[in-house]
Amino acid sequence: MKVTISEITDNALAELLKSSGMTDVEIRSFFERCENNCCCAETVRILRKTRKALLDTIHKEQAVLDKLDNLIWSIEHGGAL
Repeated sequence: MKVTISEITDNALAELLKSSGMTDVEIRSFFERCENNCCCAETVRILRKTRKALLDTIHKEQAVLDKLDNLIWSIEHGGAL
């Protein structure tokens, strides 16, 4: 597959997809879709699904950070555990 965006290589795209949470099987499927000139809407749907899952994870992690920050603030301001 040749990626049409000149700034990104196939390896870089694969790394991006992997770091965004896609499995190796999903990444291979993604590349196969691109090689077979799969519907652009379907490709975008897959990327949006991956993005949503990643964002959900970020929000969960942010909630944990918020609780830790609250605990730290409480301790620093004389609060008990």
